[in-house]
Amino acid sequence: MENRDLFTECSLLTAPRAPLHGCHRFRLTVSVHACGLVRRTKPLSPFLPLFFWKPPSLPQLLSLCTPHSQLSRSSASPKPSTAAAAAMDSAASLLEAYRRDRRRLLGFLLSAAGGHGRAVDLSRVDLDAVSADYALDCVASGAQFDASEATRRYFHDRRYPIMTNSPSRNSYFLLSRPEASGSPPKKVAPDIGLVPPAEEKSSRTRKHSDSSRVAIDIPGASNGMKDVSLADMSPQQVKEMDILSLGLPRLSTELSDDDLRETAYEVLLASLFVSGKMNFSEEKREKKPKFLKGLRSKTERSNAAPQMENYYTHHLDLVRVQMEISESMDILAKRALRHIGSKMVQGQLDVPCISLQLLSSVGKFDFPTERLRVQWQRRQANVLEELLLFSASLEYSMSETLRIVLSKLKNTEDWVVSVPDGRIEVLTIIERYNTRLSAAPNKFGLEGETYHWARSYHFNSRLYEKLLCSVFDILEDGQLVEEADEILETVKLTWPILGITQKLHDVLYAWVLFHKFAQTGEILLLKQTYLQIQKLQLHNDVRETEMYINSFVCSVESCGSNGALNLVDSAILKINMCCRRQLERYHLYFSQGNYSIFESMLNLLLLSAAILTDDEEEAMLIETPLGSTPESTLVHKLVVRSIQIAYKHVLISAHGQSKAESTHPLILLASELKLLVEKECAAFSPILQKYYPEAGKVALVVFHLLYGQQLELFLERTDDSENLKKILGASNNFELCIAQKLYSMCGKAVGSSLSNFLKPYMINRFSSPIILQWLHAQHENVLEWTKRTIEIEDWVPLSAHRKLATSMVEVFRIVEETIDRFFNSRLPLDIVHLRSLLIGITSSLQVYLLHMENQQVSRATLLPTAPVLTRYAESINPFAKRKLIEPAVREEKVANKLNNLTVPKLCVKLNTLQYIRDQLDTIEEGIKQSWVDVQSAVGLLDYLSYMASDGVTLKDSPSDESIDELFTIFDDVRSSAVNTTDTILNFIGTRAVLWDMRDSLLFSLYRTSVESARMEIFIPTIEQVLDQVCDLIVDVLRDGVVLRVFQACMEGFIWVLLDGGPSRAFLETDVDLMKADLAMLKDLFIAEGQGLLSDVVEKEAKLAEQILDLYVLKADTVIDLLMKASEHMPHHLEPTTARRRHAHDVHTLLRVLCHKKDNSASTFLKIQYHLPRSSDYDDVPVKDAPKVPLFSDMLNRGSSFNWSETGQQSYRIMKKKLQAASWQ
Repeated sequence: MENRDLFTECSLLTAPRAPLHGCHRFRLTVSVHACGLVRRTKPLSPFLPLFFWKPPSLPQLLSLCTPHSQLSRSSASPKPSTAAAAAMDSAASLLEAYRRDRRRLLGFLLSAAGGHGRAVDLSRVDLDAVSADYALDCVASGAQFDASEATRRYFHDRRYPIMTNSPSRNSYFLLSRPEASGSPPKKVAPDIGLVPPAEEKSSRTRKHSDSSRVAIDIPGASNGMKDVSLADMSPQQVKEMDILSLGLPRLSTELSDDDLRETAYEVLLASLFVSGKMNFSEEKREKKPKFLKGLRSKTERSNAAPQMENYYTHHLDLVRVQMEISESMDILAKRALRHIGSKMVQGQLDVPCISLQLLSSVGKFDFPTERLRVQWQRRQANVLEELLLFSASLEYSMSETLRIVLSKLKNTEDWVVSVPDGRIEVLTIIERYNTRLSAAPNKFGLEGETYHWARSYHFNSRLYEKLLCSVFDILEDGQLVEEADEILETVKLTWPILGITQKLHDVLYAWVLFHKFAQTGEILLLKQTYLQIQKLQLHNDVRETEMYINSFVCSVESCGSNGALNLVDSAILKINMCCRRQLERYHLYFSQGNYSIFESMLNLLLLSAAILTDDEEEAMLIETPLGSTPESTLVHKLVVRSIQIAYKHVLISAHGQSKAESTHPLILLASELKLLVEKECAAFSPILQKYYPEAGKVALVVFHLLYGQQLELFLERTDDSENLKKILGASNNFELCIAQKLYSMCGKAVGSSLSNFLKPYMINRFSSPIILQWLHAQHENVLEWTKRTIEIEDWVPLSAHRKLATSMVEVFRIVEETIDRFFNSRLPLDIVHLRSLLIGITSSLQVYLLHMENQQVSRATLLPTAPVLTRYAESINPFAKRKLIEPAVREEKVANKLNNLTVPKLCVKLNTLQYIRDQLDTIEEGIKQSWVDVQSAVGLLDYLSYMASDGVTLKDSPSDESIDELFTIFDDVRSSAVNTTDTILNFIGTRAVLWDMRDSLLFSLYRTSVESARMEIFIPTIEQVLDQVCDLIVDVLRDGVVLRVFQACMEGFIWVLLDGGPSRAFLETDVDLMKADLAMLKDLFIAEGQGLLSDVVEKEAKLAEQILDLYVLKADTVIDLLMKASEHMPHHLEPTTARRRHAHDVHTLLRVLCHKKDNSASTFLKIQYHLPRSSDYDDVPVKDAPKVPLFSDMLNRGSSFNWSETGQQSYRIMKKKLQAASWQ
């Protein structure tokens, strides 16, 4: 036999009920695997949490099913209270199921191999008091089973907790749920932090519609009731209260749940026989050895079953399987009840008649085992005792006689050994008493009414519940069988026996469906319950029927006292209570996976509340609007209570977490409440608003009000400046969430009664000075950091891709962090705060730019010193001593600055300045966008105040123009960046050409002769400079820098032509070569269209070309031009540089004559200006040429040479101007 079929085979051999189908019905299903036995439980409903435990081993499993002493079998024990009795009935039913399964498993193990392979007679063994460990040891070792030792071991083991087979031997099972209470405390109890809102006790109580109590009293929801969650209640509380009990009077006998189920099936059989819906016949079957009975195939058993040939055959067989009735007991009952019609009294049949018929027709040898017979006979005796002795109103003498007779029936051993006449006499006496009771006049005058309809309603109702439970599929928990409607029609045949009416059927069926839903959470059952209760509204029974139903009295505990209701009202009330317990805590019990159950349960609650009468008026945190319908009022209460309970739960949780996370409880509370608000608006409010349009608004107002109470207490007593900013930010964020949700629901509509409960937090009163103080401190930090980074900056590119200064990246990182923290503070901001932020950013950037500007030196320090003006003349004595030009020494401070102003560093600076401008635009755009969001948030807070003030005009927000005016402060930064960029651009070309290339280019080009020092020699050097610049500079600045290099090249070229010194003299024939060199230089910068634009290059080279054209002219022509230019000289002569020089001004023409290799020009300069000969000076290339006053000798002379009167007058004017001017 395979391991997985072991338990199935056990059921086939020993179980008196249906073997294979019944095992799926067990509350405790056991499967034997190769690794051992594993316990499985049914999936439990998330709405009525039950007790879970870890799957135990087989001994533990059997021990868990062991009956406990608190469920005494003595009928003489004092009766518990009504609530405790109701809870005990449910607990006893579950416990009885565990006990039954335990007995089955032990019976199979001991009967199959109890000792040395021989079966053990268990008819006189109380399996409830047998040690599971001892039984398994006997089976494993093959030892002889000793019942006395098994009992001793059982009571000995019960003194210790149930252990698991863990290697550590330190694991055991608890009856409580330690995970619900969390880990044990590791520190002393903390001081009380947050103070929950003051409790408000309701002065009025419900009559019967709501007997629930919340676990924690909270404002407006404290009504002195207990918590609904069974998982959070102690076992004692569970025993004291069970809402899933109808409150029927407790049975006085020891009838178990199994006894009621089997009795109900017998009643169904009797009703089928009496109604003529079924006939019974059986054929002779071949006898087989007793030990082979359990091995018969399923086909054989089916062929041996009674032959029924009518419509109800299939349905009855399905009911039998569903009710776990074994085939043997089914055949026994059918054989005994086939002539039940003869036992009818006055054409009526009741349950005592059925029991008497069974007792008179069934013999000892009709049962497979003696133990089964004993249990069956005791059940029949208990049924008769319950119906005839405890439920009937008999005279004392009659009741004593009946008690004695029933005691003989309950004594199973004496009953078996007594003579048949004695048994017949006992049954006759009982039957006579039942006939006497049945002859009593009907109490309500209903058709077919029997005595036991009203007297035994508590028993009959329980039987009918068991019959209705047969519609549930035992293989798929929570599902109805396909033949559910046919089964219900079959069950209705028991109405005349059990006294059931259509209304009672509907309410009991609704109760059974809902009870099953509570166990499984199957939404289909909930919807079916709703349909059944809807049917109750359609009933319009006559007065007698209503009186009859009202006689079905059930006890209900409400507000700490017991009340009485009829069965219909009790069932509806209990369903109402159960739904209400869940819906009053819908935030805790419902999640995304069961929103459909939430809506169905709400529908059921509203329907049941409409049937029940409720005159209760209780104090609420927010009262319902005047004129609200009962439906709206109920939904209003559910919303307020659920939010209050969820709020209290979050409040306690936040206080506990604050210690572990070092976060203030109010911050955690705001975060958790925001999640609840999102969940409320997304999931619950759309459903609740179908029945109460104001549900969403009420929920938001309650959330806002509850948190406001805690915040107000904190602000009144706080001295915690460290956490104040964070708390205000979290509170403002929560209030913004509430305002946004309210605006989406209400728009600009005001005037609601809820406005009276809206109290804006006014956080800006506390946050505004805190923000300004923080901004001031932050500005000082940023400014200090900026100064520190710029001082240590070495202007090395950050990376190959980011060719800017590291310091600027750090400055903007700090600025952006400040901006992010400013806007992420979640505090209300105004224009004052924005202005302070912008001032701080501007100050830091201005300090940075000022430092960059101070690092620069004047461009004039890089320009080569103009040499002494000479006239061309060849040396007569080559050995004559020549005058040397002494170099000028620059200041050390300027020299140190020049060392840090290399071309690569200047490129990095230019990139950094461009980065400042770009980043400033990005920051400005980001701040403006964030400010729009801030204004939106401010608008929401104004809207909340607008609603709270019942429509007072909102205050005006700052206009866009005023905001744009604030950002003009950035224009100063941009202007400074542009100016500094221009300064560096003007400097970088001069540095690259006139300074770095002064020896290789300025002092070498055309020296001695043009042919020996052409431009083509220096082109590679210029190309290296251009490659270096293009590699370092960003694209947007590349053309500008290259243009400045070209301008410097032109300036150097012109300097060579005009200020080249004594060593440079040009013939007219040299001009063509120099023009070719100039064209070569222009082509280099045009770079075949990849460099500068040709128009730009031609414009910059125009002056050089014009000067070259002057060298082509004759000396006399140049002298005439000089004379004319002197006549038009301005009165205030300004220093002339290459960039401000013109081709036909005095300075240019004079220098052309000085460098022109022409005797006429030399003679003119000698006579007129007394210029020295160029051969008298040794023009050695030096880094710094001496600074010689121009025309010093010339100006000391007042004579003119062959000039006209007008020319002489112009010359005198030019002389005076030259005396007042200094130029290079």
